[in-house]
Amino acid sequence: MDKIIRYPIAVIGSPNSTTTFTVDILETARDRALDHAWVTFEVIERFNGKAYRKRALCQLGGIVTRNRWHEDPVIRAVIKHQGAIPALSGESDLTSAQLTALGVFLLDDQGYVRRRTTLSIPPPSGTPVYPADAEALQELVHTEPGIFYAGQSPGDGLPVPLTLRHFGKTEEGGFGEAVMLGIFGQTRSGKSILAAQLLAGFAANPSMGLLILDPQGEFGQDRFAAGDHRVDFSIRRMLGALQHRREIIVTNTNEVALEGTEAFTEMLRRASFFATLGFKGHNKEREASERLATILSELHDSNGKHRPIRDLRGSDLPGLVRDLAKFADVIYATRPGTTPGEGQRALDVLARYQLDELRLKRVWGETLNAFRTDDGRTPLSTLIQQVLTERAVVVLSFAQEGGKHDVPYFLLNEILTRLRHVIHRSFQHGQTSNALVLLDEAHLFAGEHANDTADGSRTRTMLAQSVRMTGKYGVGWFFVTQTLHDFDKTILRQLQVKIFGQGFKVGADREYVQTELGTEGFTRYCSLPDPKRTGRYTFMITGPIVALGSLGTPLVLQSFRSGMDLVHANPRCFASIELTVS
Repeated sequence: MDKIIRYPIAVIGSPNSTTTFTVDILETARDRALDHAWVTFEVIERFNGKAYRKRALCQLGGIVTRNRWHEDPVIRAVIKHQGAIPALSGESDLTSAQLTALGVFLLDDQGYVRRRTTLSIPPPSGTPVYPADAEALQELVHTEPGIFYAGQSPGDGLPVPLTLRHFGKTEEGGFGEAVMLGIFGQTRSGKSILAAQLLAGFAANPSMGLLILDPQGEFGQDRFAAGDHRVDFSIRRMLGALQHRREIIVTNTNEVALEGTEAFTEMLRRASFFATLGFKGHNKEREASERLATILSELHDSNGKHRPIRDLRGSDLPGLVRDLAKFADVIYATRPGTTPGEGQRALDVLARYQLDELRLKRVWGETLNAFRTDDGRTPLSTLIQQVLTERAVVVLSFAQEGGKHDVPYFLLNEILTRLRHVIHRSFQHGQTSNALVLLDEAHLFAGEHANDTADGSRTRTMLAQSVRMTGKYGVGWFFVTQTLHDFDKTILRQLQVKIFGQGFKVGADREYVQTELGTEGFTRYCSLPDPKRTGRYTFMITGPIVALGSLGTPLVLQSFRSGMDLVHANPRCFASIELTVS
């Protein structure tokens, strides 16, 4: 049964279209907080002799108050000396606003939502406009799966529903395909906080695995907005309080066994292994590293089976060095016709090995330790397999240790390689994947600075390829980044969901955001409050997770300040409030 709203706050004015409307604010609502508030109105449309009842959900904005007397030059001259004029000042104010349609819903004879639709004609002037409430919003989306309230409307504080479904079949409550998401915003714009809340919503789907790639340790340490006492949020507590309780596996690349030959040779290069052997300069080191990777990929045991890196021993080192010595004659090409392994460069490499044998064996052994499983380390592929097949929630940190500031491209390359390998292997065995991979600080790996090095350029290319490749297997991506204009455009084009935080009102990013949000949407974006002053993190969202939208209109969302607020807004998803106060 329809809920009767007795007090409209505005009426439709003029001009109007089927997506934007002018409204005149009623006198009784002039003292309400209206900017960004949600409102509804209903119309009856007739087609082929049948009447169709439709309800439009809109967001208020562009509020303007005018008083024609105060605009009259003569009256303004009086006001200059006398001040406000009784019966004219204030009393004759006319307040108008713009409505932007978020979604239009077709109702049945009893007033229940049947499906999404659009307006065929603009609403007539004089149509009453009513404030929306939480119950009215719930009536619009209660039949949809995956509804999760990840924030509230900044105008009236109403909970904002998002559709955070898993990536399985639609008949099982999923999207039917993987969804690609991106959150963009400057430092301290609340990106990680909103990302963590969205992860809690996705984690409410027990059939979905989550892999969080954490280059700076924010998710692994469960510390969001550190130093900001206005925010209290723990992703570990949130996932532990879900109806379907989810445990988080937190690990780092020092606790898992790496597997790839390229990761192995890169770690040797970083330990000056190749430089010690006489391969001087970045390019020569790189060539030697690639050569050794090729040699290692071709190693087989007595049964013809490929030997993984973890099965190498110290006794393998001398033979591999002899192979590298032959390669030294090739890459330096000191004299035409020199047989590889018999030239001066080869002899020099062997001599250097004899001179620094103890040190090189120590470097070799320490690097091998990162690939061993006999000390209890879990192979990286096994960890990824847990996400894809066992639907685990894993936070994998690959931050550099020892105060190193260089970006660990080779570690992300290794993770991406293993991820793609496991996904393809699972698909070949008839297993479907249903997982979301979040990459924090994604600008480090997909921004323009990644192209400054060969490693970075390869990582950026691999990321773009992974986004294109994994989607069809049911694995989506979620990028959290500070930049837009220099972010990889191939990846940006693949993102169906874009979430914009603060920081893109000027500069090179402005044009891109304005294109994505449209002129009116960008105007609203520019009016969002600064979180550094208000302590509230506000975003604009576009894409299929906007539960109330059927017209592609950007949605304004203000993230919750604490995990407790998130729990209260989603009683269907969480089993216990007490669990969030540990």
